[in-house]
Amino acid sequence: MLGGTAMTALRRILLRTFLLTLLGACAFLLPAQNIDIQSEDDKPIEERLVYNHQNSFNIAIHSRGFGCGFKIGKIKTIHLTRNWEAEFISLRSLKEIKTLNMSTYNTRPFVYGKLNHVYVARFGYGTDRRIFGKPYWGGIETRWTYEAGVSVALLKPYYYYVATYQPSPTGGYIEKIEEQTFERGIDILGRSAFTKGITETKLSPGIHASLGLGFDIGKSRTRVQSINVGAKAEFFPLGVSIIESEQNKRFFITFSLSYNWGTRFNKY
Repeated sequence: MLGGTAMTALRRILLRTFLLTLLGACAFLLPAQNIDIQSEDDKPIEERLVYNHQNSFNIAIHSRGFGCGFKIGKIKTIHLTRNWEAEFISLRSLKEIKTLNMSTYNTRPFVYGKLNHVYVARFGYGTDRRIFGKPYWGGIETRWTYEAGVSVALLKPYYYYVATYQPSPTGGYIEKIEEQTFERGIDILGRSAFTKGITETKLSPGIHASLGLGFDIGKSRTRVQSINVGAKAEFFPLGVSIIESEQNKRFFITFSLSYNWGTRFNKY
């Protein structure tokens, strides 16, 4: 009997606590909604419009270099944006190690075994799909980003200053400084000028696909301001030679971090 009375008292206490909590939540939420509505009304008209286009630029660092690019986007719904994308990046080998010939003066550091400076132009079509929208008070919007397209690698030969030795008519040898690409056994003094070999640049076409996450941190609806992280897979059927130990490498995976900025607007 005593146990039943105790249980009844406990239920009453729990019911009262629940009702008080519910009333308190309602008292808190109703003013918050009124403030939200009021704050939306107080915003300028450009902050309350829904836009159908956005253009943005980006700068990025990735696991094999750095780059920049831009997007031309069409906002289909609040959940979906379609983008035409283009970017230009550098591509290096993970095995590159810079060194310096300490036996000579006024020479540039060089990468032993490097065959080409490699840069990649990418053109693609992608989608941003919203995962979590921003709360009414602001915050961060999260989106999936995926994109695919074509790539074109530009391979500019990497030249060194090397020392060669030729027999002298009077006996001994004459040292001669020349510019040439990598060969095993050469006496490298330093890296040649970047402009050397530009006219010998070759192309290697390929394809790519990427997947990532975008975090929109912008405070204004008219401005694009986001940070993106992602991974990209790239394939070159003809191969890309960056360093002597990895000649004609066809498949690359890179991980990137980029900052994007731009504008949203209406275009009819």
